[in-house]
Amino acid sequence: MPSLVQLRPTGRPDPFAAIAPRLLSALDAELARCPPRPPGITACVAWLQESPEHLGARQMAVRALENLRTALFTAPGREAEMALLWREALASACYARVVAAQMNFDGPLLTGAGLLHRTGEVAALRALARAEGAVGQRLVGPVMQQIMEAHDDELVSRVTRSWGLPGELRLTILRWRDEQENLNRPLCVTLLLMVQALATQLVHAATCTPGLVEAAQQSLGLPASLVDAGRTMTRGITSLLDQLAPLPA
Repeated sequence: MPSLVQLRPTGRPDPFAAIAPRLLSALDAELARCPPRPPGITACVAWLQESPEHLGARQMAVRALENLRTALFTAPGREAEMALLWREALASACYARVVAAQMNFDGPLLTGAGLLHRTGEVAALRALARAEGAVGQRLVGPVMQQIMEAHDDELVSRVTRSWGLPGELRLTILRWRDEQENLNRPLCVTLLLMVQALATQLVHAATCTPGLVEAAQQSLGLPASLVDAGRTMTRGITSLLDQLAPLPA
C-alpha cells in the first residue's frame, strides 16, 4: 500500500508537498517523457464513423478500440480516473461524428479530435501513476489540476508532435486547448465544445449541471437540432461504453 502525500493548498509558493522530493522528482522525469504513439488511431477513427449501435458487433472495431485503450488509457494505481478519461474520450468521439454530420463538418477530423482532446490529461495521469508506482507514494489533493496548470501548454504540444499526428488533427487539438474563450474561435473548437457538453452529460450524469447541453448549444450559437441529434444516439453510445469502457467496480 503506497504512503499518501497531501498536496499543499493552491496558492502556496510550492503547490507540491516538500516532504515528497523523490516522488516529485520521479513525476518530473515521467512528464518529460512522451507516451509511445498509440497504435491504430487512424483505424479507430475510421471505425468510429459507424453508428455505435453497430460498432460493438464489429470484432475488428472492438479489437482496435481495445488496443487503443490498453496502449494509452492505462494508469496502474489510477484506474478509476483513467477509466473516466477513456469513457469520456469514446463518448466524445461518438458524439463528434453526429455533430459533424449535422454541421457538414469533416467527420474523421472532429471524431479524431474528440477521441484525443484530453491528451494532456491522459499523458499527465500516466506519468503520475508511473511515478507513484516507482517510489511507493501517492499524491492526494487536487493533483491533476495542479499538474495541468504547470505543464499543459508544453505537454499537449510535445506529446501530439511526438506522435506524428496529421497536421490538421494536431492543430485542432491545440486550438481546442488554447481558443475556447476566444469569441472568434474556429468552428472546430465550437463544435468540440458542444461535443464535450454532450459527452459530459452522459459520462458524468450524476454530477452534471441540469440543462448543460441546452445551455452550451445556445451560448455557442449552434442549431437546436444538434441537441436532438445527439440524444437520439445516447442509447447506442451508452451501450458501447458499457461494452468497451466500463467503470471499475
